[in-house]
Amino acid sequence: MGDSVVAGVTGPLPEQRVWKIIVVGDMNTGKTSIIERYCDKHFIEYYRPTTGIDLKKKTINFENKSIVLNIWDTAGTEKYQSLIQLYYRGAVGLFIIYDVTNLDSLHNLDTWMRNIDDFAPSNVVRILIGAKCDMESNRKVSTEEGKMVAKHFGIPFFEVSSKNNVNVDDSFLRMVSMIYEMESENTIKKDFVILEDKPIVSDIDTPFKCNC
Repeated sequence: MGDSVVAGVTGPLPEQRVWKIIVVGDMNTGKTSIIERYCDKHFIEYYRPTTGIDLKKKTINFENKSIVLNIWDTAGTEKYQSLIQLYYRGAVGLFIIYDVTNLDSLHNLDTWMRNIDDFAPSNVVRILIGAKCDMESNRKVSTEEGKMVAKHFGIPFFEVSSKNNVNVDDSFLRMVSMIYEMESENTIKKDFVILEDKPIVSDIDTPFKCNC
């Protein structure tokens, strides 16, 4: 059934959440193609460069929760950096994209990471993506180099192909599961109440009795 809603089904509606996910990286690294493949299940060979910010929505079901993914596609040029920085606010997930056929896009990851450190929430989930892994004959960045960069930043890594639909769904699933885990941990912390700021002392010689 995928993301569709079945008419006539009764019962409680699943809890719905809305998550803001941002996709960043240099121009022409394949950001739009990845989003289109994930949301609409198709691939278009050529896209006009994104100007500013574009929004794509996708509703999924995860752990019996209805989750709306607001996926923001960003321009990769310096001209729009001040605008993109505003959109980092409130993000729970960030995909950082480089192109395996473009070595400069890998080198520029340091700049993207600095911007994220400066403007995104400190607990935002980050995943590194090496795009266009189907273009082996034009590859300039090895898989091992991508893994090393991801290890340096301490984040998960995927090589993906929008054209051949390789690892696109898996990378988004990893993002969703990491955000869900993070939110669950935050909920536990919020619900944990310290009743007294005193140590609890018990008599170790007194046997414990269960009143179950």
